[in-house]
Amino acid sequence: MSNITRRTLAFLLVCFSFNQFAFCQLGYTVQLKTGVHTTIKTILESNDGPVSHYEALRPDSLLLNLYFAELFTESYIRQWLDNQSFIQSYQPIVPLRARGCPPNDSAYFAQYSMDLMRFDEVWCFKNLGLNPLGDTLVIGVIDFGFDFKLPDLIENIFVNYKEIPGNQIDEDQNGYRDDYYGLSARAFPEGDNHPVESHGTQVISVVGAKGNNKKGITGTNQNIKILLCSAVTSDQLLKCYYYFIRMKREYVSSGGQKGAYIVGTNLSAGFNGQFPADLPLICQVYDSLGKTGILNVVATINENEDIGIVGDIPGLCPSEYLINVTNTNRFDQKVFESGYNVTHVDLGACGEEILMNNLGGVLTEESGTSFSSPHVAGTVSLLYQFCPKLSQLHASQPELAAQVLRSIILTSGDDLDGLKGITSTGKRLNALKALEKLNNYCKLDSLLKPKIGFKSTFGSGMYVLNFSPDAFGNYKLYIFNALGQNLYCKNLKYSPDSPSSFEFDFSDWASGIYYLLIEGEGTEYSESFLKI
Repeated sequence: MSNITRRTLAFLLVCFSFNQFAFCQLGYTVQLKTGVHTTIKTILESNDGPVSHYEALRPDSLLLNLYFAELFTESYIRQWLDNQSFIQSYQPIVPLRARGCPPNDSAYFAQYSMDLMRFDEVWCFKNLGLNPLGDTLVIGVIDFGFDFKLPDLIENIFVNYKEIPGNQIDEDQNGYRDDYYGLSARAFPEGDNHPVESHGTQVISVVGAKGNNKKGITGTNQNIKILLCSAVTSDQLLKCYYYFIRMKREYVSSGGQKGAYIVGTNLSAGFNGQFPADLPLICQVYDSLGKTGILNVVATINENEDIGIVGDIPGLCPSEYLINVTNTNRFDQKVFESGYNVTHVDLGACGEEILMNNLGGVLTEESGTSFSSPHVAGTVSLLYQFCPKLSQLHASQPELAAQVLRSIILTSGDDLDGLKGITSTGKRLNALKALEKLNNYCKLDSLLKPKIGFKSTFGSGMYVLNFSPDAFGNYKLYIFNALGQNLYCKNLKYSPDSPSSFEFDFSDWASGIYYLLIEGEGTEYSESFLKI
């Protein structure tokens, strides 16, 4: 059968079925070779060709948009374009989109770290601060003190509503009095009287300044709860960490009625010149935190030194529940004044020239590893919004869930030459790549294997497609008959944690074998199916 006969038959079938099905039309911009443009009109308008119509983009007609009939697949069109001697180069016509999902915060334009580490693209999918089981995600932050009642912060601060503030009574019986806005280990008598300190205010704004509220900046999580704890000495640090452990255990034992669902912590401080043998109780606490499912992020020193030689606690603590972060800048270079070690410094994150909230709500730009680690801690809670499998693992084996997420974050970043050989991964944090890797983990052992599954209700003509590709993005689905004629086309969109499921009614189709093809994001999936 000739190409023109095939095309005519397919076209008649498409027209006949037009009211039932929607079809896709592909367009390409082509650059013609000089001297041939006067002869191509006949070729493009030929009945034997796949081009349905075209338009010139330049007066000399050397740049054209070609539009192709619906029955031709993307792979066929590309092959046709490759075979045309008059075409110098071509590219698909694609929509121009804003990068990621930027919030409307007035100073967001200056937050380069959110774009570079691709937080903005993760926000496109989920940004509510809840895990798939409905738990409110909490990050514990330990610092010297906080000006936490600022308008851009207060909405994201964890409040212990089971406690009545200021009466020195432990209403929720968690072992701590007056921990309404977290706990200040510096306070006497015990309570939530946090000293107002600049450093801690800056750190919590990086983790979770309220986003998309037309004010100031956004944190890595636009909606999150931050549990505060103030400390300035090693014993106070231990008190804070054990407070977090107690709050997590209270949450689990009460079925979420008390305590806090803490999934990670941040410490942008440490003890320079110290080794595990000097502060063994500090190192031990990270394993205790990990047993409750809490993954802990710390900042390394702000000196160009190997911490294995000069010492750094908690950076040198040998725990599977600890991530130690060094500083990188907007040019993806390691900042000179930041620590390193091929075993104990895990990865880099942007911490140079970071815009943040300071005392009184003033926006300031600061630098240091102190502002690298909150980006990583924020990623922990951001990722817990996705993947029911991880949330269920966290409920049954919390320590394993923490280890899984740590591995995902550390193995999914962007490779930087300046971090190779001086960190354990050689990578800089990439939140979107971490989400992609989490999504692949989430699909393992799922009902969505293989990547596409096309199932029918026997004899009814009804089919359900489960589509679970490797990459997020836009795809096109085609269905062919045994003659290779394209009968159906549909646009598909795949997002993380939400495998696409589509229902089709082919009850009016003739019995026979059909072929399904899905193309997009540089990949192709296909399988055959039988219509009875």
